[in-house]
Amino acid sequence: MKTPEKFALKVKDKIRAQINSATSNKHLYSQKDFLYERKGPWPQPSPVHPWGESPAVIHVPFREVADWWLWIGLRYMATLPLAPFYYLKAKIIPGLKEVTNKEFEDLLNYSMMSKFLSDQLDEEDWRVFSDYNKDEREWFIVDLDAVRVVKTFPGIYASASKTLLYKEGERFIVQAIYIKDTETVFDISEDSDAWELAKYFVLQGGALCATLVVHPLLHFPFDSINAISKTSLPKEHVLFKLLSPHFRFTLPLENAVLNYKSSLLQEKWWMVYAPYPGGPAGLRDLLVEGYKGIKGNLSYPPFSYSLNSPGVEGKYGIYLKSYYEVFYKFVSEILSDVEDGDFWITKWSDYCHQHVNDFPKGNDIFKGDTLVRVVTTYLFTVTVAHATDHYNYGILDKRQVPLRLRQAPPKKGDKMMKRSKLVKAWDQMKYSMADNLFFSPTTVTKLIDANYKFKCPRRRKAVITFKKDLIDLDRKLKKEGIEYMPLNKISASIQF
Repeated sequence: MKTPEKFALKVKDKIRAQINSATSNKHLYSQKDFLYERKGPWPQPSPVHPWGESPAVIHVPFREVADWWLWIGLRYMATLPLAPFYYLKAKIIPGLKEVTNKEFEDLLNYSMMSKFLSDQLDEEDWRVFSDYNKDEREWFIVDLDAVRVVKTFPGIYASASKTLLYKEGERFIVQAIYIKDTETVFDISEDSDAWELAKYFVLQGGALCATLVVHPLLHFPFDSINAISKTSLPKEHVLFKLLSPHFRFTLPLENAVLNYKSSLLQEKWWMVYAPYPGGPAGLRDLLVEGYKGIKGNLSYPPFSYSLNSPGVEGKYGIYLKSYYEVFYKFVSEILSDVEDGDFWITKWSDYCHQHVNDFPKGNDIFKGDTLVRVVTTYLFTVTVAHATDHYNYGILDKRQVPLRLRQAPPKKGDKMMKRSKLVKAWDQMKYSMADNLFFSPTTVTKLIDANYKFKCPRRRKAVITFKKDLIDLDRKLKKEGIEYMPLNKISASIQF
């Protein structure tokens, strides 16, 4: 190429960089310095619930979709032939298992369902449990009121419920259950069929709210940050390098769940992997209840981007907080020399603020340790918090925690049908398939293997220290009996 032509290209590139960037030389980047040349994914209102769900990313780059199909989508297809096996298994071992009072209490204390424990009892809670003295004990509630929006199929039942507990030492003791559909309160002292059935309705509600109310808050609001970061941050920027190992597989997965006609949320009768008790309208309303909150219900505030570790009671909360602190230390070290007012971080923060509730604005991101907490929350959520929910739910006995029930909610004196009849083989086959495909984790890329591609020796050393801290924490939690998920199974991103 002739010299004048080379010179002309350089001039054009400089002009293009000036137009597409800041006016200062410090910020000069051309389009090629961005992952998708600034034409990448971006959040928009959700097509299904534009005003009720978090913004969605529906225009996903082809190479990400292809990557997802190669590593995840094909596994889904290969798993479908297992449906007859699961149906036969459900025929041989039919129905549900007994849930003792201790097992019921353990599930509310130690599983991911402990996320529902709250000491914020509102007026409705005390109206329901008016026979109990407010001041007698340190009361807690497991409020599963969101279930009221589910529109069940004929012959299948679900009910909103509230479980009253009190704290004794480090344990939460079950006192009573309220079943909303029959407006009946059952005290634990009532050893009856109706009490046994009420426990199943609570656990069914817990399963519904776990998978479609609270857990989605670890998924979909964070998609906006994923997309905005890919499109607005230069590839060589420290923030992009810190975030990008935690992006893979997420956007195609989320789009498939929310918008594919084959999604389990469509809950068509023929879908061998769709286990829910009702159709898509009610199921999507559960997502809305989680994101928008329930007015007047203190257990369901609207989604807000948190700058702290999750406020979860019990051992599950201790586990989550311990990991959050390790991430916080790592992010603090990586971003320690980022200048206040960094142009790209300011723009990134302003973009995210437009799409993520309570995400700090650009002029607030550098106040105190706000930037560190913002990034810590993202990394921690899409790795440990998300993966551990899946792992813990995956190991629950699905014959004790049903998603469908074939008997109506109980009233006082009701007899429970045989446990073998409470669910059908078809119901359990669907549940087992969904568990294999979606609920239980199948990790492709691991957190411990994340490659941050830092060139700076100090940051490379920080990565080594971070991974050592993760390993040390995993060992410590295991010794203390609160290793909710082995470190070597925690995924690097939302990929299931």
